[in-house]
Amino acid sequence: MNLIKYALLGLTLLTLGCSKSGEDYPEEDYEALFPFKGVDKPKISYEDQTIQLGDPDASVADYVYPGVEIKENVREYKVTLVCSFNEVDILGERVKEDDISSRYFVRYITPDKQLRVISANKRDETASVFLSNGKEQTITFTAKSGYPMYLCVNGVGPRGSSIKATISAVSEDGFTIVKPLTVNEHQNEEGIDKIKGPFCGYIILP
Repeated sequence: MNLIKYALLGLTLLTLGCSKSGEDYPEEDYEALFPFKGVDKPKISYEDQTIQLGDPDASVADYVYPGVEIKENVREYKVTLVCSFNEVDILGERVKEDDISSRYFVRYITPDKQLRVISANKRDETASVFLSNGKEQTITFTAKSGYPMYLCVNGVGPRGSSIKATISAVSEDGFTIVKPLTVNEHQNEEGIDKIKGPFCGYIILP
């Protein structure tokens, strides 16, 4: 019996002798081993950006600036608007400028909060730019976060005519993806008629 006690006592002493305290281990510099590189900057998807709809039949006089003021993490964007209209005769030939009957228009908002009108109708007194039949018009400018990327397309034209427009924005930081607003409408009814899908909407640039 005593032999067993001495054996257990010896085993206990041996175990204690082999155990090291925390002071026996050198301190590791975890900051040097695993340096903090910062949080990865997430890309902002257009899926997080809501398209706000407006009234495509509203007059220029009804315009109220829909943008917002953003003071933190302000980004700059290159905004590009491309638009054109097309009008052909019964033979499919492009109609001459003096014989154009289309009255399509495209509206957008400038960085200084002004509503601008681009028109196919040379007699449109609200327009600042006029479209030529079958030729693209491109407008490019810089805007900041909070700017409403706005597009309004409407109007009437003869059968076989069409109007299309796209406005898009690309951020200079490369992290923000903005869904472009696009309209491509054809007038296929007899005589002069309104396009079936007029559009008015905007996205606030984040």
